Amino acid sequence: MRNARLDSMATVSFGGGTLRTQRTEQGVNTGEVDSVELYRLMIRVQDLELSEAADMLGWSEGRTAAAAEWLSRYELLVPLLGEGSAFGVSTPRSAVSRLMAPLDQQFEHLEREAERLRADLGRYQVTYSEAIHEAEDRNEISTILGLDAINAELESAAARCTEEVLTVQPGGGRKAESLAASWEHTRAMLERGVQMRTIYQHSARFHSATRQYVKQVSTHGGAVRSVDECTDRLIIFDREVAFIPARSDRQIALAIHQPAVVEFLVSVFERFWNDATPFSAHNRAPEVKTLLSGVRMSIIKLLADGETDNAIARRLGVSVRTCRGHIAKIYEDFGARSRCQLGVLIAASGVLDADDEEGDADVDG
Repeated sequence: MRNARLDSMATVSFGGGTLRTQRTEQGVNTGEVDSVELYRLMIRVQDLELSEAADMLGWSEGRTAAAAEWLSRYELLVPLLGEGSAFGVSTPRSAVSRLMAPLDQQFEHLEREAERLRADLGRYQVTYSEAIHEAEDRNEISTILGLDAINAELESAAARCTEEVLTVQPGGGRKAESLAASWEHTRAMLERGVQMRTIYQHSARFHSATRQYVKQVSTHGGAVRSVDECTDRLIIFDREVAFIPARSDRQIALAIHQPAVVEFLVSVFERFWNDATPFSAHNRAPEVKTLLSGVRMSIIKLLADGETDNAIARRLGVSVRTCRGHIAKIYEDFGARSRCQLGVLIAASGVLDADDEEGDADVDG
């Protein structure tokens, strides 16, 4: 069966019952596919030499060697002791057990190492928490660096909270993942009787995940309202500690324990709360119409102040695209064709004066 051409393609040897093959380009291309057919034959015909298998399959010796090498790497070929160069087969299940044994040992080692790291870092976490609280006792305002540290402090403060939490969440709807992550701590506070009040911006009412979260909070006794514009993020626990961002990207926060400053921030919250509209989990047509009118009135005021589209969107907690959609409707309502003309028409309409008079009437009343 052997010839010079086959010898140049591959060499098959079974000395000592060990399969040795030299892969060729042909073997690399066909070995994996052919190995299935060779394995099928070896299962049907026991005590088979590869030269005999090659004859039965009508394959070259090189092709058979490549397929056999593929089977051998998975330990699916078993040399038969005392049978010369004959091979039998091993079941895939037993081969998996043999091949996975060293991997399982590695997994066990990695799991032990992971547990050790958790234990070691857990001790540092205790030290960190103790040091932070000691610093809080000494300092009326402390700086927290990084989102992980900020979230850890918020979770710790939420766990200690016993009476009330006040929250301002500016911008539009929050990400579903963020809401899901915060719900566990929120629910725990509500279930132990903590009074919770939260302020969103009107734009959050059109975000389905936020509406669902508000429904959960309301069902558990929390109160939620919304406003057109509000202050930056603010969280106050038990009127004892307040958290505010110290940078626009919210990577740094301040924890404020100074009683006068905390009380001032509570008064800021109360002013927004008194002007806010109850946040319903379901948008009703009249409410939507009123909210849209309020949003567009806010945009008109900001346009009159010369604010850019980006600045207006940021202040109202909407996307720039949504903001421009509202502006386009305002252009249509006033019949304006340019920004300059819109400004003139807004001033001439008296709409801003009428809004100011309405506010004065409310104050006088």
